[in-house]
Amino acid sequence: MNTTPDGTSTNPIDRIYEIAGRYGPDSLIGQFIRRAEPEILACTSRVLERVAAAKHQPM
Repeated sequence: MNTTPDGTSTNPIDRIYEIAGRYGPDSLIGQFIRRAEPEILACTSRVLERVAAAKHQPM
């Protein structure tokens, strides 16, 4: 959720909007991605927190 289809860096909110816009808000994928948005954002946040914590761990 942090890269676009072509590999460019992005953020999860913009990625969700990109997916919904590409497929259309009334498509099955558009409906699903909007419905799943809270869990996608929560999961992405947890991953980023763990990556940040791991960077601060002594080797």
